[in-house]
Amino acid sequence: MKKAIIHLIPILIIIIAIGCSSDHEAPTFSKFEVAKKPFDVVASYDIETDKVNVTWDIAETTSIVDYFISVSDSSDFDLGKVWTGSSNSLDKSYLFNVKNYLSPGDSEILYFTVSAVYKNENLNYFIGPRADLPDSASIKRD
Repeated sequence: MKKAIIHLIPILIIIIAIGCSSDHEAPTFSKFEVAKKPFDVVASYDIETDKVNVTWDIAETTSIVDYFISVSDSSDFDLGKVWTGSSNSLDKSYLFNVKNYLSPGDSEILYFTVSAVYKNENLNYFIGPRADLPDSASIKRD
C-alpha cells in the first residue's frame, strides 16, 4: 500500500501542474484611452463673495460628462487635507465656496486641480488623470 501511495504522489503532482493555468496576465476589462487631461488651471479668490473661481481648459471634450475638482492645503497635493467634489456641469469653471472649507479668521493657501470624468462604451464615469500643475489661491478671511 505504501508503494502505491509513493507512486501516486508524483502522478498527482503532474496532473495538478498540467491543470493549472499558464495565463499569468492580469485581466483587462477595457482599454484606457483618455485623449487629454485638463491644463491651464487658474484659481482666483474673490474676497467679497468668499469664493474661489477655478477655470481650466482641455483639448478634447469627447466623452466628458463632468469635471472633478480637488482642493488641498498642501503644495504636495496628496499629503494635505484634500477636498474633492463634482462640478456637475460641462462648463470649464467652478466656484469653490471657501466658507465650507475654512473657518472664519483662517488664512491659508489652497491648491486646486481638475480631472475630467469620462463616460462612453468603455468607461463608466471614470475619473481621468489630474491636470499636471495645480494652481493656488491665497485666502485671507476675517
